Amino acid sequence: MSEVFKPDLSGFRPFGPELKDILRNFVGDDYVGSDYSYYAFLLWFDRGEYLLCDDVLYLRAELDDGWYYWPPLVKKESALTVVQAALALPDDASFAFCTEQFVNDMYGGYYVYSHRDWAEYIYSVSDFVELPGKRYHAKRNHIAKFLKNNVPVMSAITENDIDDVGAFERAWLAARDFDGKAEESANKEKSIVKCWIAAALSGDLVCDVLRIDGKLAGIAIGEILPSGNAVEMYEKADVAYEGIYSYLAREFAARNFAGCKYLNRQEDMGLEGLRKSKLSYNPEFLLDKYILKPAKHVSDCYAERVGKFFSKEVKKQKLPPEKYVLTRLREEDFDEVYGFLERERGELKNKLFFLNYTEEELRGVLKNGYMTGARCDGKLIATCAVDPDEEYGRKLAEICGEKDGRRYCEFSGIMTARKFRGMGVSSAVCRAVKEYAEINLSPCVLCAVVQFDNAPSLNNLAKMGFEPKVTRPYGEYTFTYLTLEV
Repeated sequence: MSEVFKPDLSGFRPFGPELKDILRNFVGDDYVGSDYSYYAFLLWFDRGEYLLCDDVLYLRAELDDGWYYWPPLVKKESALTVVQAALALPDDASFAFCTEQFVNDMYGGYYVYSHRDWAEYIYSVSDFVELPGKRYHAKRNHIAKFLKNNVPVMSAITENDIDDVGAFERAWLAARDFDGKAEESANKEKSIVKCWIAAALSGDLVCDVLRIDGKLAGIAIGEILPSGNAVEMYEKADVAYEGIYSYLAREFAARNFAGCKYLNRQEDMGLEGLRKSKLSYNPEFLLDKYILKPAKHVSDCYAERVGKFFSKEVKKQKLPPEKYVLTRLREEDFDEVYGFLERERGELKNKLFFLNYTEEELRGVLKNGYMTGARCDGKLIATCAVDPDEEYGRKLAEICGEKDGRRYCEFSGIMTARKFRGMGVSSAVCRAVKEYAEINLSPCVLCAVVQFDNAPSLNNLAKMGFEPKVTRPYGEYTFTYLTLEV
């Protein structure tokens, strides 16, 4: 088994200009989002940090309620997966700016949040420039009317345009009645625009200015991403010229992004007018974004409860078998096993979902029964056992109404470390114990005892062929007894 990826996470550094070049070595050629762009996205964060660990780049920032990580970036040629890189982060790590693919891959143990306001608008560049067919009829008319009444001159920004751009920005802001967060955002944007213009003058970004009769009437700023797709992050125009926005948007894309497949014009921030405008250009698709926050148990997850949270069935990411090893646990492992079961029971939101062995019971299972453990990087991450104790087996047979005198063995000790729940490890240890019973204990009846409302365990046992026989109270517990003949 190869070693689990365990990077040194102590060296995070603040976002800086050097990050824009680092990102170019990581962003894949199929990505159309703007959230890995230094200029279009990362500049907005007052407290953002990055960490370069060999083939992995981590980004994180402080948002309203704490620190959030971007989905890690992994070099294309690396043997590591994004999921393996993400699992190397602390157990309580939250993720933001996640695509549906990342949420599907990381599924298991997270609350999932999304909002329509966060979705980025992705356009076909060829359609955006050519405006073909009936659906773009209104746009073509706007542009034709603008050109009929005006003689625009559009050109790449130069040092000679700086003063006019500053005056244009001040006039644009003065015409708006900002307050509160909107004013803060506008002031932040003003400082970022200066950075964007400097980057455009140095060749890192593209920036065009639009003049009419010599007067500056519009400005647009964008970037060709490392993926080869484009993003436009800034566009302002003087609405005194009817149709100017339609002309500016189309002409800017035609001048700078003709060789790109997609153009990302970012989100609408929930602003009704901006949403209407962006939809009027008929986006190819909306790139939805999600937030993942750790849940104490997989059954707490929204996606788990509704079944189809996404446009397709949620895929449960499996931990690759080469990342853990199955081993028989014996008497000498008592302290490790007992501590593991107690610790992970403490992590359960509902403590009734697991009744730990007494010390005597666990010693008996390790000595006379069969317990399988899964270890990842040397640490115990999952357990399952079969207990052939005859006296307890007779009690189980009586509870289940056994009339044929068959032998009963308890199928028990099913526990998975929180970080690895929903990733197939529990199924692997349970299968190993079932196979042992089929070879060494057959014929017998395996009997699992589960809290009656522990849906995840009941569902997993049902998939293995266990059938519920009876439900009975036991102190503060109410157990369902399930059986499987082997």
